[in-house]
Amino acid sequence: MLLRSGLILLSILVFSMASVGQTKEELKRLSKKYAQQDSNFIYAFPHRITINPSFFLRTYSFSLKSNQENAEVVVYKPNNLMRVGVVGIYKGYKLGLSIKTPSYLDNKSNTESFSLFFSTQTRLLNWGLDFYWLNNQGYELMRPIPEGEDTYFRHDIKTTNVGFSTHFINSNKFSLKAALNQTEKQLKSAGGIGIQVSINYSGLESDSTIIPFSQQSKFSFLNEFSSGGFLSFNLRPGYAYTYVLGDFSATFFANVGLGLQIQNYQLSGEKDWEVKLAPSLKVHQILGYNMEKGFINVSFLYESNNYVMMQTKLVNNFMLLSFGAGLRFM
Repeated sequence: MLLRSGLILLSILVFSMASVGQTKEELKRLSKKYAQQDSNFIYAFPHRITINPSFFLRTYSFSLKSNQENAEVVVYKPNNLMRVGVVGIYKGYKLGLSIKTPSYLDNKSNTESFSLFFSTQTRLLNWGLDFYWLNNQGYELMRPIPEGEDTYFRHDIKTTNVGFSTHFINSNKFSLKAALNQTEKQLKSAGGIGIQVSINYSGLESDSTIIPFSQQSKFSFLNEFSSGGFLSFNLRPGYAYTYVLGDFSATFFANVGLGLQIQNYQLSGEKDWEVKLAPSLKVHQILGYNMEKGFINVSFLYESNNYVMMQTKLVNNFMLLSFGAGLRFM
């Protein structure tokens, strides 16, 4: 009986190992198939290291709009928009660091910020991963500006934005590496359908209500709003296309979809929470001039996430405009 049981277990083990081996081989075959690129459309640079100094104009603003009549849109944004930085790329891995430009260093009404961005891009179905972490302390009220004041700065407002996303574009003629990392070159115009899946958290804190006094009668349901946290799970289908003219290229891709949100916010000292569906949008445009040893590019990225609560719409807007030039080594 014991021998029979042992033979049965051995047979199951051998069969399982064979199945795992076949599965691994099948995954290798599929990976090789979908990682193959059309060399008539895409050229891979042999260099492993790329250094890319850049100038950034970046903002992470937010706005609140009440559905009551004659209510003004309340808009806050950080005031340290301009930064300089450098991006290093090793094969498909990309890491960047940026600092404030000198004009903001001695400004007492200055937004203090911390940011970390990491991304990687592969050949497999143009599959990539992105991570960001951005903290801002101190926001300027852009609308409505209080009567008799040129600017109004809130040192107490703090935001935290953390996100992780993955994306792919199903085309072996189109290269996101050529557009995002400049480790490849798009030789001919091409595009493809893709999808992005992301999870992100947006947190907002302040010492007192975020609604300006002049607008509190129009935000009666949200007058005491001083903090909140919003966790979103987003699914966004999209399309990407690169137009090529010699060494010049123009890439555009957009993702539009829905997010499942878990909202947690505080009103008059009491916490409330809701679960909702809301639209989200991400658009990226890149212009580049790509040569064997170096490149020049201009990039514009815009992302918008909407949160609806208590008859008020809160919109988070991320905008990044960058200009850079890079050299390839080794």
